[in-house]
Parts: sequence; structure tokens; C-alpha cells
Amino acid sequence: MAAEVSPDDLPAREGPCVLGVDLGGSRSMSAAAFYWPETGRLEALGTFPATPSLADRGASDGVSDRYCQMQERGELSVMGEATVPPGPWLAQIVKHLSGITPDCIVGDRFRHAEFTEAMQAAGLARVPFIWRGFGWKDGSEDIERFRRALFDGDVKAAPSMLLRFAFSDAITLVDPAGNQKLAKARSLGRIDAAAATVLAVAQGARMKAAPIRKATALWV
Repeated sequence: MAAEVSPDDLPAREGPCVLGVDLGGSRSMSAAAFYWPETGRLEALGTFPATPSLADRGASDGVSDRYCQMQERGELSVMGEATVPPGPWLAQIVKHLSGITPDCIVGDRFRHAEFTEAMQAAGLARVPFIWRGFGWKDGSEDIERFRRALFDGDVKAAPSMLLRFAFSDAITLVDPAGNQKLAKARSLGRIDAAAATVLAVAQGARMKAAPIRKATALWV
């Protein structure tokens, strides 16, 4: 919540945009996070399949009408029947950018085939895709980069129920070597938006830290 600012104080959509994606299954939410590392602006959206309804999902997950409230706020949508179709969903998500093409998309390497098909269906085949794992190796680096960006004030988001509850349901597991990975605090928790956000912000931090290549003169 320390990253939340009023909508009037939200930084502009300037510079490269990183799209972090967490594809869901039949019971899971599909979530996307948009991050502009130059300004720190963060936006997030989630989508559930239509069956069961959002009201029924809220009841079974023990969160009452939370999902219905998120839908009313424009943070959560419904697509598909039993599952969210990756291709049409990704195309819809990109429309949220109002013509901006993401500089890169970051997602789970274990969903390689689904992501490839979804990007082709959404007309994003030319956008670079960066594969990340949710295990100890990639997860630990991404979590640490996300935390650093958050503590340094490099993440700014409008108040979001989706993000608030995603991060309230998220914990990190630590192995004996001190590596961390993202996990649910409770079995019915929905941390998909948190996972997408960590991916997007961590990649944005890597882009900011990358040295700028200076042009060199070519003598002929």
C-alpha cells in the first residue's frame, strides 16, 4: 500500500512498457501487470473464466463479494467459459494500453507453448518474450529486485483492490540457502496479480540497471 498514490498523482505512461503475465488454469485467475520503469507507473488487471460466476467464486474462496467489487472497479473481468482463452485474453489485455506496444512480455517458462500460441493469436509475435521461472533461482532474484524497487519508491500505482488482496495472500518461502520464491499464504488465496507484478517490476529494474551503450564512430 506504500506504493499507492491518488489517480491524479499517478506517473505518466512514458518510456518502455514491461508486461508481466501469469496465465491461469481452470480455477485460477489470469493476471497482467503493466510497468513503466522510467516513471514507476504500475497497472494490473485480472480475469476469471465465466463458470462459476464471480459471486460463486467469492463464496467458495471465502472472500464474500470481493471479486464483484473488483469487477465494478474495472480491475477484474470475465472471459471464456471454464478457462480463460490465452490468445483472446492477451489481445484484450494489450488493448488496455491504448495503442502502446509493450517493449517485452515476461512470463513463466513452463507455459512456453501456451504463451507462444497466445502471442501469435494476439498479433504480438514480434514482441520479445522473456522467460522466467517461479522456482528458487529466478524467483529469488525477481523478489529481491521487486522489493528494492518498492522500498526505493520506484513503484507507483493507483489504489487497487486486486493488488491489495493479491499481496495480502502472498508469502515467500525461504530455502536453507536463503533463496526465496512466491507462494500462497492460504490455499484459496489468489496471488496471480502479485506474481505478474513481481515479474514486470523485476524486469523493469533489470532494464534500468543495464548500461547504456554509447554509439561508436566508424572511420572509413
